[in-house]
Amino acid sequence: MGFLVSKLLPLALYPLGLGLLLQLAGQGGRKRRWGPWLSGCGVALIWLFAMPFTSRQLIWGLEERSAALTPAVIPKADAVVILGGGLRPALAPRAGVEVAEGGDRLLTGARLLRQGKAPLLLTSGGRVSFTANDPAPPEAYWARDLAIELGIPAQKILLNPGSRTTAEEAKAVDALGRQRGWKRLLLVTSAFHMPRSLATFQRHTQLEVVPVACDYQLPSRANYGQPTVGNALKGLLPDAEFLYLSSIALKEHLGLLVYRLKGDAH
Repeated sequence: MGFLVSKLLPLALYPLGLGLLLQLAGQGGRKRRWGPWLSGCGVALIWLFAMPFTSRQLIWGLEERSAALTPAVIPKADAVVILGGGLRPALAPRAGVEVAEGGDRLLTGARLLRQGKAPLLLTSGGRVSFTANDPAPPEAYWARDLAIELGIPAQKILLNPGSRTTAEEAKAVDALGRQRGWKRLLLVTSAFHMPRSLATFQRHTQLEVVPVACDYQLPSRANYGQPTVGNALKGLLPDAEFLYLSSIALKEHLGLLVYRLKGDAH
């Protein structure tokens, strides 16, 4: 129940959920002076975070930190750890495991293994489902299957199928690393997720953690191009894609704050 609450409660704090709640509260008090103002605040909140201009600033703030954290030359390590996220299970009508937006995590991990940066690939991710009789196995298994399909030998792949959160992943990887005598690992995850992930792993493991960010949502500011009038106007108009990106960024900031309050991150 606690895990369910931890997943549902933040939805009311993200722009869409909070904006709708403000509008509902405003409609409920529409006969009072503050009702229309509260409803208007809800609309303004959603509009603000759905603007590409706002969303880009939030995402750049996270991804620039990740780019700075990732070393230009990746050192060798004992294992490549791929955090869960970005894959869809091989359930009909899918013909196999499918790669979603965050699938770059697995592709980056496979690339590092081929480059000889580590002898082992650790796929991570438990089952996160709130439906009954969900036939999908934990994500670590889907990642393993796709890695094998991409040419990674099965004997080079380890699994962490029991972790549902980043903090749980960090603790499980630390335990496995101690058992196997690891000293350094390459941590692979999406750039927007890396600041929270690295802080969590640094809190829960004594291993040297080298961040390798991937799945960048935007090119750097220097490579974004010169603004135009059309671009500026479009940046102020709401867009569902950018509302989603703003929510991702806010989720990471909120998640890092909660982890620090709980002692799960530096």
